[in-house]
Amino acid sequence: MLVLRGRRVRLRPLRSDEVDGILDGRRLLAESAHSFGGDERERVRRRVERSGRLIEGRLDLGIEAEGRLVGEIEARSPEGCFPPGVFELGIALFDPASRGRGYGSEAIQLLTNHLLAGERAVRVQAGTAVDNIAMRRVFAKLGFAEEGTMRDFLPAAGGRVDCVLYAVTAADGLAR
Repeated sequence: MLVLRGRRVRLRPLRSDEVDGILDGRRLLAESAHSFGGDERERVRRRVERSGRLIEGRLDLGIEAEGRLVGEIEARSPEGCFPPGVFELGIALFDPASRGRGYGSEAIQLLTNHLLAGERAVRVQAGTAVDNIAMRRVFAKLGFAEEGTMRDFLPAAGGRVDCVLYAVTAADGLAR
């Protein structure tokens, strides 16, 4: 099982006793970006069961800081959706009090570098809402290049919002 350690965070497999905490954490998010409808508990349970291993193009990990689960991060490379070697990141820090402390930046850096070095990724990409200035700064700080805006891409309260796509490639080197 994969565990990645940084200065402030540890990325590690999610545990079955954390399903309720993950669901509660997702409810804390300002926008329900992780609400898939249907039986979300069952979906989370299956993700937890498979976490810590790259299975069928998906790697799910918990973000632990100060001895507690503060969020989750995932890398996706679904066969048939992306060319080989391309991964997309998703991250959620549950409690707003956990944001702005460097946990998300370090988690993205750790997972990106693992994908580039350990999984032979050629490209790691991620997107965020145009108005998510904090996340946009994180990507820029880590060396991700802004590649463009996808209009009306992300579902949001009352409609859809534009999304900015960022990427780092193996040729760029590891995230800094």
